[in-house]
Amino acid sequence: MKKRKITAIILASLMGISAVPATAWAADSYKETEKAAFAKAIQEMGADYAQDLAQIGDGAVKGNAEIKLSLDDGGKAILGMLTPVDISWLEDASMDTKVNLNEGTMIETMDVKVNGTKICTIEYYFDTENSEVYMRIPELNEGYIKMNMEQMTQEAEAEMEEEGMDSSFSTSMDLADAMNSYFSTLDNLPEADALTSILTRYSDIIFDNVTDGENPGTQSSAAGDVSQELTVLEGHVTQAEAQPMFQQILDTAKTDEELKGLIESWTEAMNDPEYSYDTFLQAIEDLEKDLDGEIDESDTSGFVLRAWVDDNGEVVGREVLADDGEQEESLFRYLCTTDGDQRGFSFTMGSDEDSVGLYGSGTLSGDVLSGTYTFTSGGEDAAVIEVADYDTKAVENGIWKGTYTISGAPIEDEDGNSYDPFGGMQLIFTTDGKDENNMEWNLTLAANGVSLGALSITGGNEGEDLEAVDFASLTDVYDFSNDADVEKFGEDVNMDTITANLTSAGMPDGWLESVMEAASGSGAEEITEYDDQTDMAGDTLDDSETPAA
Repeated sequence: MKKRKITAIILASLMGISAVPATAWAADSYKETEKAAFAKAIQEMGADYAQDLAQIGDGAVKGNAEIKLSLDDGGKAILGMLTPVDISWLEDASMDTKVNLNEGTMIETMDVKVNGTKICTIEYYFDTENSEVYMRIPELNEGYIKMNMEQMTQEAEAEMEEEGMDSSFSTSMDLADAMNSYFSTLDNLPEADALTSILTRYSDIIFDNVTDGENPGTQSSAAGDVSQELTVLEGHVTQAEAQPMFQQILDTAKTDEELKGLIESWTEAMNDPEYSYDTFLQAIEDLEKDLDGEIDESDTSGFVLRAWVDDNGEVVGREVLADDGEQEESLFRYLCTTDGDQRGFSFTMGSDEDSVGLYGSGTLSGDVLSGTYTFTSGGEDAAVIEVADYDTKAVENGIWKGTYTISGAPIEDEDGNSYDPFGGMQLIFTTDGKDENNMEWNLTLAANGVSLGALSITGGNEGEDLEAVDFASLTDVYDFSNDADVEKFGEDVNMDTITANLTSAGMPDGWLESVMEAASGSGAEEITEYDDQTDMAGDTLDDSETPAA
C-alpha cells in the first residue's frame, strides 16, 4: 500500500514537471538542465501572472458574444428527413449576448434572431445577495419572472431523492455562491513573488533528489517525418530515493510561512469550514504516517526521466518512463524536431490500449505553420487533422489563429480494403483571434467537402454598460414560487409580436402550430400542406417524389 502511494505521488510530481514549457540551458546533467529550465519557466510565468494581476482591477466583467447556427442545403435536407416540419426556410438562428458582471449583480441581455431578423430579447438580472433571478421577454410579456435559485436547487434535489436518483450528481442552480466565490478569489489572489518563491522552493527539492543517469549522448531523433540530431539526457528516481524526498517536502511545508499565507487566502475565498490551514496540516500528518517505515534500499523500481536538448541548449522533448526493475514503460512523451522550415511533433500519454497520442509534421512559412497530424487511441490511428495557417507568433501573444480539418483515419479491413470510418464526414474548426480581447470561432460540419452547417461564436471582453434594474421598485412581477403567479403569467402571454417577427424572417403560415403538434406527438405521422420536403441537394420535391435516401 505504501509503495503504491509513493509511486502515485512520484508520477503526479514528474508529470507536472514534464509539462513545463521548454527553455534554454547548456549542460550535460539532466538534473541541472531541468532544474534551470523549470526555474526560468517559473520566473516567466510569474512575470506574466504579475502583469495579469495588475490588469484585473475590481474583477468586473463586460462581455459580448454572438452564437450563430447556420444551415446549408445539405444540412436542411438531412434534418428535413428527421423532422415532420418544414425547415427549408431556415437559414440561421443566433443569439447576440451582452453581459455585465459586478460584485452583487449580473445583467445579461440576449437578442434572439432568425435569418438575421430580431425575434425577441431575453433580459436576465441576477441579484446574488438574495440568490434571486428576474427575467423577462418584453415581446412575450412586459412583466418580470422572479425565481429563487437556492430554492429551485433544493426542490430539484428533493424531487430527485423522491424518485430514487442520486442528487449529488445534480448541477447546483445557486449561481450566487459561484459568483461570490469568483470575486472573493480575486480579492485573495497571491502576489506574484510569493507564488514564484513557493514553486521554486518545492521544484528545487524534487530536482535535488533526482539522480543523473548514464546519458545516451547525441542521437538522431524523429517526430513525425522530421529528424534532428539531439542530445539525450537521463535521470531517475527510485522508490528508495523518493521517500526522503517526500519527507523533505512535508517537513518544509509544515513551517513554510509563504505557503501558509497562500493556503489561508484560498480557504478564506472558498468559505468552507471543511477546508482550512489546520486541515492542510492534518493531511500532511496523514501522509507522514503513510510514508513511515523502513526504506528498502534494494528496491530499484521507480521512474526514468529523459530530456532531448538541441544545439542551442533548448529542451525540445521530455519523457517519463516507469521502471519496475526489469523493463521500462513510457507513460508520457513529447518531442518537437526541426529541419530547416520543417517541424515535427509527437506526443503520447499512457501505455498500450490506454494510450492517446498525436504525431505529424508541417512546414513553417514565416510565422505560419501548416501540416498534417494524426490522433491515435490505443496505438491505432483514429483521426487525421489537417492544420492550416496556424500563427505561431500570434499565439505567443495570446492570440489564436488557425484552421483544423478533422477527418477519419483510413482503416483497412481483413480483406485489405481501405475505408473511411467517418463516412466522408469532416469537422472544420477555424479560430481567428482579432486581438487579445476578441475572438471568432467557427465549427463547420461537412460531407465530402460540402458544408452541411456551421456553429460560430464571435465575442470578446470589451462589452458595453447595461442598464441596471432596481429590484425593489419592480411592480409587474410574477413570482414563480407561487402557483397562482405561474398561471397568471401564462394567461398574460401574447405571441403576436414574436409571430409577426418570425413571419418577417420568412416563417411559413402555420409553422408554429406545426411545431406545437410535432412536439405533442399529434402531428408526427403526417406532414401538412405547407411542409414541403427537400432532397439531399436541398431542392423542393413535388407530391410524386419522396426524399432521397
